[in-house]
Amino acid sequence: MKKVIILITILLGISNFSVANEQVIGSIGLTVGTVKNQNGDVLKAGDPVYFGDQIVVDDQSKSQVLLLDETVLTLGQKSSITIDEFIYDPANDTGKIVTSVISGSLKVLSGKVSQGNPEDLVVKTAAGTIGTRGTEFQTIVDEEESKVLLIGPGENNTLGLRPGAVEVSNELGSVILDSPFAFTQFAAN
Repeated sequence: MKKVIILITILLGISNFSVANEQVIGSIGLTVGTVKNQNGDVLKAGDPVYFGDQIVVDDQSKSQVLLLDETVLTLGQKSSITIDEFIYDPANDTGKIVTSVISGSLKVLSGKVSQGNPEDLVVKTAAGTIGTRGTEFQTIVDEEESKVLLIGPGENNTLGLRPGAVEVSNELGSVILDSPFAFTQFAAN
């Protein structure tokens, strides 16, 4: 009897561990063309996105990922991202989101996590990092360099939104984009 209880306890521990590894952090809001995850599973609108997932968008395709804190990630064609870190407490809208852009283009519309502490939404590229301060921006990444465009909102926006900014940085320094349509590019090395 004691062996059976130990075995059940071990099995419950393993099943809880696998559930923890499959934490749903959002969903696919839109797909056009072929969009897959790291396992090669074809994704469609409404499919869950799990912590650690890699989203891969084929040629002539696009996708949108809706995270639980209302952050929206829009991927262009030939793009690939991973969700490296996702912590969200809906009771006080705090947490941390770290996403890596492997290739292609990613447009980010920040959600509740960055409203409380804007530095808690970070996008990593091979060339460096992009820290957001509650805004909308787009980055285009290839093997050599990354380009970043701050979309907005600006200081005198008619929607009453807090003005946003992004800080683009790597080992050589950083630059802050704080006016709509400000642009920078940076490269590894």
